[in-house]
Amino acid sequence: MAAKKRRKPWLKFPKRMQKKLIVMFSAIAVLLTGLIGRLMYIEYTSGDKYEKIVLSQQEYDSQTIPYQRGDIVDSKGTVLATSIAVYNVILDCSVMTSKDEYIEPTIQALASCFEDLDSNTLYGYAKDQKDSRYIVLKKKASYEEIQPFVEMQEAVDEKGKKVNPDIKGVWFEKEYQREYPYGALGSSIVGFTASGNVGVNGLEQYYNETLNGVDGREYGYLNTDNNFEKTIKAAKNGNTVVSTIDSHIQSVVEQKIADFNEAYTGNFREDEPGASHVGVLIMNPNNGDVLAMANYPNYDLSNPRDLSAYYTQEEIDAMDEDAQMDALNQLWQNFCTTYTYEPGSTAKPFTVAAGLETGKVSTGDSFYCDGYEHVGGHDIHCVNRSGHGMETLEQTLMNSCNDAMMQISYRLGSDIFTKYQQIFGFGQRTGIDLPGEARTDSLIYTADNMGPVDLATNAFGQNFNTTMIQLATAYCSLVNGGSLYQPHVVKRITDESGNTISEVTPTLLRETVSKSTSDALKQYMYSTVTGGTAVTAKVDGYSMGGKTGTAQKAGRDGVNYLVSFIGFAPVEDPQLVIYCVVDEPNVVEQFHSTYAQNIVREILEEVLPYMNIYRDEDTTGIHEGWGIKGEDEGDVGDVTAADVANSTAEESLDVPDTTDELPENTGEQPAEDIDPGSDEGQQ
Repeated sequence: MAAKKRRKPWLKFPKRMQKKLIVMFSAIAVLLTGLIGRLMYIEYTSGDKYEKIVLSQQEYDSQTIPYQRGDIVDSKGTVLATSIAVYNVILDCSVMTSKDEYIEPTIQALASCFEDLDSNTLYGYAKDQKDSRYIVLKKKASYEEIQPFVEMQEAVDEKGKKVNPDIKGVWFEKEYQREYPYGALGSSIVGFTASGNVGVNGLEQYYNETLNGVDGREYGYLNTDNNFEKTIKAAKNGNTVVSTIDSHIQSVVEQKIADFNEAYTGNFREDEPGASHVGVLIMNPNNGDVLAMANYPNYDLSNPRDLSAYYTQEEIDAMDEDAQMDALNQLWQNFCTTYTYEPGSTAKPFTVAAGLETGKVSTGDSFYCDGYEHVGGHDIHCVNRSGHGMETLEQTLMNSCNDAMMQISYRLGSDIFTKYQQIFGFGQRTGIDLPGEARTDSLIYTADNMGPVDLATNAFGQNFNTTMIQLATAYCSLVNGGSLYQPHVVKRITDESGNTISEVTPTLLRETVSKSTSDALKQYMYSTVTGGTAVTAKVDGYSMGGKTGTAQKAGRDGVNYLVSFIGFAPVEDPQLVIYCVVDEPNVVEQFHSTYAQNIVREILEEVLPYMNIYRDEDTTGIHEGWGIKGEDEGDVGDVTAADVANSTAEESLDVPDTTDELPENTGEQPAEDIDPGSDEGQQ
């Protein structure tokens, strides 16, 4: 029997070796675990960074996805400013020339679809710039313009094969262009944009960050397997600004301003417009909403740098760059918020209100007007040089009596008077959400530097400055029961889907007067419209209140005036306040407030019914057939007292509030005119 074959014994690791292997395996496992953990940490904290580095080392391309700037709309959703998509036609010459059979079909397609592209020029690109990847053939083409090419490029036959497979290397770069569907409508409120979506003036500037979004980006690259990969980071579009402006009311206001300007252009000052400036402001007195804000001159938002409407081509050619910029800045100015002026008699209701609130004046008081007051060495005259005689407090406003206002100012004194100027917001910015609101803190007196003449003249609206938005805001508090609301032109912000992001709620700044004072003033100003200096503003069938204003301009030459009217309707429950200022009307005698009243009446005849404010009085036929020039539409000369119904001559004229001799607020006065020991004139 053969001997058995001996098996080789199994090799066994000695225990010492086994321990070493276990230690080595454990160490490798720990290292791998640590490495995996480290990689996970890097991916979590710096993944985007390293992804970009990797992508940058490969065949890589990227494209910006532009955001769409948000719309500006009126209170009812009418679009006042929007951004529409436009397309730059881009030629990637390196793709078109990568095969000879691509060149001719691509060039012929471009030339046939875009009339302004020349085939010879395109062949020149193919020859001289064949490696170029970015040639702009056409800028800002509309969607409709590019569609013929897109349809030709993407056309397929019945089997789904491309009809024009050799059209290569053309793509469309999307961007957005700002558009203003209504041209000049609301130009002082809306503003416009410069390159790079930078807002200039108006809401475009004030809400620039809100309207702007964030660009997205599309990344494309060839990976190691030569497969095209794409990563897209979507753009975030801007938000929509919903304004308090009513585009219909705004259009009525602007049309009436244009009618006035047309009627009086060249009337006295040859080749000059109907007035240096005209401003109209309509507000809701119960919450600070601005319903309309317009001025002359204005400009086309779609072409804001066009001066041709106001200057001849010869004048424009003669301007250097600085002169043109100055002219444009004047054109872009919002008269209602950036222009300061002496308000005149529209300030008188505030003087009466201060007297009633402090008890220095009562509703039963009477005042004797003899035509002037002698103050600080000056005879400061009333509207009626002969004097109004004995007047009730109500009649002092109806007759726009300077004499009575000066007598009230003596009772108030400078401390109380300046205190109430502060309460009403004079000398303070209103904080309206528009850029460029003027400061007036240095244009009013303080109790320390107010002399007797300053107090007397301030009481009837001369010798201190205000802005339209400042006075209108304060006036709203007089007629709404005493609540001073911050004015605003935006009611809410929404996203692109219409979801509300933030709401602008009425901001009550303070209480100015009591309800009893407000009620008394409403009655007094109602009487001013029905039988005082403001009868020209009366809209038939509607209860209205208001106050006229006529202010001599700097120089006190008796030639240049700023005339105005501020009013409200209806009297019992005011739903709107309207303020109109006409700066230097183009007429021989500028001091008639009827120019402003005519504009207001013509506006309200359309706006009141539109706002569903119903007639609360019987119609009488007053002002029937009147127009922007008053009663006599055939005559564009001065409106005379005879043109005003139910009013005496002196009341209707609302003649200059002051006299030639009254010193203007310059900070200096002749020594003989200063009351010894006073601080008068130290503005």
